[in-house]
Amino acid sequence: MTKVWFALGYLGSGKTTFVGKFLSARGGRNAVLVNDFGAEDVDGVLLEGCAEKVESIYNGSVFCSCRSENFVEAMLRLSEGNFDNIAVETSGLSNPFLMRKLFGYINGRAANPFKFAGAICIVDAVNVEKVLYSLNAVKMQIAAADAILINKTDLAGAETLSRVERAVREFNADAPVYFTVSAVLPSDDFPVRERALPPFIEDITVQKAEIRFPNGISAQQRQTLCAQLAAFCHRIKGILRCGNGYAVYEFTDGKESFTATDKEGNFLVLLAAGKFSLAKKAQELLQRSGVEFTLC
Repeated sequence: MTKVWFALGYLGSGKTTFVGKFLSARGGRNAVLVNDFGAEDVDGVLLEGCAEKVESIYNGSVFCSCRSENFVEAMLRLSEGNFDNIAVETSGLSNPFLMRKLFGYINGRAANPFKFAGAICIVDAVNVEKVLYSLNAVKMQIAAADAILINKTDLAGAETLSRVERAVREFNADAPVYFTVSAVLPSDDFPVRERALPPFIEDITVQKAEIRFPNGISAQQRQTLCAQLAAFCHRIKGILRCGNGYAVYEFTDGKESFTATDKEGNFLVLLAAGKFSLAKKAQELLQRSGVEFTLC
């Protein structure tokens, strides 16, 4: 029976890294279903090398009404492949409490039934405190988890890690907690059980925007612009032209990362949460940057 694992976690926590390493360590025939809230499929490109099959659903969460049908259809297609493991990388903005309901519905229609193997939540030790108490999605993901990885521990001090662990326990009292540097799950031997969402505070609207660069962007312009955008964006990623090729680009914690890809593009996807206009703030920065752009 195919085991299905759900990777939960807020934007930039390390879900894509987790999924790649998790499946590579398991061996067998594996597949990935990637859900990206942005309007472009970026994470799916990064995971193409770690699984036999990659399905992508983007521009929304698979657990909301606008994308749940796509999720069901994708899982039904994967049920015909007789895979050993399927990892579902959920959107960083998803509410995962519909997982089991949708999972039961899918199993009733699947060519070969699945086994729900567990939900693993990756928590960014450096940045989670900035959003934990203002975003429902972060609390929901922690509360829904069967195992929790507090990740990027090399970038946080002992006092911060202690605070983060206490905060995590406010929303999930019994799931095992592991402290990791690069999102490696030390053991998949943990109980899988029904989860209930504890009380939470009012949510803040999540916003997304996309910047396209018709004539490209220089390294200096890119570095300056992304450093300024990071002051109010929780996530900056995309595909950019680099030299004679293209790369998946991500700006996290003040650092740039590039992964070569065959997919062409010249864009950045921005995600932010707050009571301000993301489009307006981004446009103001772009107009001062001197870069030719299209904002959508």
